[in-house]
Amino acid sequence: MTIETRMFRESDVRDVVPEQIDAAWARRFGEVLAKLAPSSAFGVGYDTRITSPELAEALRHGLSVGGAAVVDLGVCPTEIVAYAVATDRVSFGIMVTASHNPEPDNGFKLFPSKALALPLPALLATLKRKMSGAAKGEGLRLPLPAAGVLNLIPEFVERVASLVELSPSEGIVALNGLNGTAALVAQPLAEHLDLSVRWCSSPEEGLPREGPDPMKPRLLEQMSSFTQEVGANLGVVWDGDCDRCVFFDESGRNIPSAYVMSMMTDYFLAGTQGQHIVHDSKLLLSIQRAISRHAASSSCVGTGSGNMRAAMQTTQAIYGGESSAHHYFGKMHGFDSGMLSWLTMLDLLSRSGKSLKEVTAGYRSEVAVLPEVSVHVQSIERLILALEAYLSDQIIEIETQVGRAYHLAEGMRFSINPSTTEPVLRLNFESYGSPKQLVRQADDIVQRVWQHEKLSHAGPPTLKIA
Repeated sequence: MTIETRMFRESDVRDVVPEQIDAAWARRFGEVLAKLAPSSAFGVGYDTRITSPELAEALRHGLSVGGAAVVDLGVCPTEIVAYAVATDRVSFGIMVTASHNPEPDNGFKLFPSKALALPLPALLATLKRKMSGAAKGEGLRLPLPAAGVLNLIPEFVERVASLVELSPSEGIVALNGLNGTAALVAQPLAEHLDLSVRWCSSPEEGLPREGPDPMKPRLLEQMSSFTQEVGANLGVVWDGDCDRCVFFDESGRNIPSAYVMSMMTDYFLAGTQGQHIVHDSKLLLSIQRAISRHAASSSCVGTGSGNMRAAMQTTQAIYGGESSAHHYFGKMHGFDSGMLSWLTMLDLLSRSGKSLKEVTAGYRSEVAVLPEVSVHVQSIERLILALEAYLSDQIIEIETQVGRAYHLAEGMRFSINPSTTEPVLRLNFESYGSPKQLVRQADDIVQRVWQHEKLSHAGPPTLKIA
C-alpha cells in the first residue's frame, strides 16, 4: 500500500485549485451529485479560502442544472452545514473547504441525511468513478437559477448556548480562529453568554501559510504566548472550518487531545447509566480508563469524520472523541462541533472548581502521551515488516481490528495509521508506565522508522511528553 495524495478521500473530496479542482469541475461535480440524490434539497456553505466563493457558486450551478433545489448557507463553519441537515432544512449538505490544509487546496465535505440511505464511502466511490476524466476549464456557463439564502448562524448560536449552563465568566478566554470561520459563531456566542474573550489577531491576511492547522508548531507557539499574555484561564484555537478544537491551559501549555477526550468522557458519563462512547484507535489508553470508571460501553472505529459520525448515529452515543481534536456530541445529532467543544470545556471547568492545569494533572498521572509523529514513507508494508522484525522480542500484542497498534513492555502502546487528509503516516505513542521510559522506547522506534522517511533531510524529531 503506497501513501499518495488522493482527491477522493474517506470522508471528503480535496485537492489543489485550479490544477485539480476548478469552477468547471465543481459544476460537473454538482450535476453528478444531484442525479445521485434525486429529489434532494441541497444546502451549500463555504469557508474563508480565496477560492471558496467561486467554487460554491459553481457547485450550486451544477446542482441546479442537475435538477436539485439549492439553498445558499453562505460563509460559515462546517457544523452549520451539518446542523442544516440535522434540522431537516436540507436533505444534503455540502461544505466547500479543505479544512486545515494550506491554500491553494480546496474541496467538498458531504453530509447526506440518514433518510437518503446513501452511505458516505459508497457515495464517494460512485462520485469518483463518474467524475473520472472530468474536464477542467471555463466550460459552458448557463444562467444560475436563483438560490434561496438561509443564514442559520443566529439560530445555531441560540441552540448551542442552550446546551450548557454557564454563569457569566469573570475569567478571560483566549480565542483564535486562524482567520477561518470560527469567529462567525464564537463571537456572538461569547456575547450571548456574557463571556470575556480576547481574540488572537494574525498579522497575516487570509489563512496561515502552513494552513489553518492548530497543531502546526508556529501556530501552537503563537497561541501559547497569546494565552499567557492576556492572562487567560483557557485558550481555544480552531482549524479553518472550525470542526477541530484545541485547548491551552492558563500556563499556555497545549492539552493533548487524549486527555481532552477523557475529560469529556468523564463529564458526559457522570451520574449516567447505559451510555455509549465512540473513539478512534490512535490514542485510547486514557479514554478507556475513563470509560471503565463509569462501566459504560464503547466502540473503537477507524479515523475520519465519516466513520465517527456513522458510529455516533448508529450507537446513539452520548459523546465521541477523535485524537485529531474532533469532538462529537449526541446533543448535536452525532456531528462534531468546535463550538460545543469549547463551551463544554468551560462548563467542565466550572463544575470542577479547578483550573485546566489542575484538571489535566490527574489524567497525566494515569497515562503518558507523546505528540503525534508524521513521516513520509514509500511503502507501509515494507516499514511494518522491518519494524515488526526489529521489535519481535518486545511485542506483547498486535491490534489489527481497527488500524494497527502494538503493545510493548512497560505498559507502552503505539499505533500506525495513514493520514486520511495528507500523504503521510501518523505514529502515536502512549503508556501506563513511566514517561521517561515511554520517551526512550518511542525514540528507539522513531529512529528505526526514520530510515524509511523519503522527504525530510533533517533527522527524526526530538520526543518529549506532551
